[in-house]
Amino acid sequence: MKNDDMQWDALTDYVLDYGIDCAKKGNRYVIVTLVRIDGSSPRYPGAQMVVSEDGSFIGYLSGGCIERAIVAEALEALAHGQNRLVRYGEGSDYFDIQLPCGSGIDLYFDVSQPTESLVSIDSGLQQRRAQTMTLHLPAFRRDDARMFTVQYKPRRRLIIAGSGPSAVQLARLAAISEFDVQLVSADAVTLEHGRSLGAQVAALVSTTKTYDLAADARTAIVFMFHDHLWEDALIASALASPAYYIGAIGNEASHARRRETLLNRGFSKGHIERIHGPAGIFRGSKSAQDIAVSILADIVKNQPSAT
Repeated sequence: MKNDDMQWDALTDYVLDYGIDCAKKGNRYVIVTLVRIDGSSPRYPGAQMVVSEDGSFIGYLSGGCIERAIVAEALEALAHGQNRLVRYGEGSDYFDIQLPCGSGIDLYFDVSQPTESLVSIDSGLQQRRAQTMTLHLPAFRRDDARMFTVQYKPRRRLIIAGSGPSAVQLARLAAISEFDVQLVSADAVTLEHGRSLGAQVAALVSTTKTYDLAADARTAIVFMFHDHLWEDALIASALASPAYYIGAIGNEASHARRRETLLNRGFSKGHIERIHGPAGIFRGSKSAQDIAVSILADIVKNQPSAT
């Protein structure tokens, strides 16, 4: 994945678009997948790297201790034109490459994954549909599975409805954290800041209009309005959606008024209880940066484990 200045982010969790880019440039590449963990690991089964034939790479499969060894192995696999399964850490033949945690991991080096497969997966994810990649593995041990399925889910989405410095800072922090960010506002300055951050922006034009936030189960929504008439125009769409997080700024008193207003509008207590208010994991923040950190931490804390 590329960051805001269109440079590849080496620490991204999603790497297939880099493989597609390699193919467009005529460069061969290797997809390296973490397929087994014995012990603990900072990464998860299914985490991936893509290594280009020029030695550049995107993604990471450890805390930084074996990535260079992985690149060397990937280039050797490319040179021989053969997929391979390699053990690192405990139980590995590479005695000079150890994991500080004392664990063992199996990595699958795939030199033969068709670019068309990557394009298909990437296209499906862009349409916010889950995708899979099935790997056919050789086995180290008799009980090893011969197939491994990598699960890809659409990126987390954050819809920020509001205006002001805190909304902009939250958009900036979320974008760095690999959320797809949408900024919905009636304020032209806020929208312009959102555009500069690469966020999708949508202008609000009337408090009497009904808006559809189009949130799915991998979406978080945060209301950051100081004029709550705008919030009233949007919150019904949020509560009707499967969004995994709905938050709203304000103090305890304003949230109590929000709850009362929604009850009077006919929303059930169950619906209203979905709203995290005031949003954030700590109270009393006075800077836009601290408010953004607090809210994003609350979003990540409450995301489903499968997210």
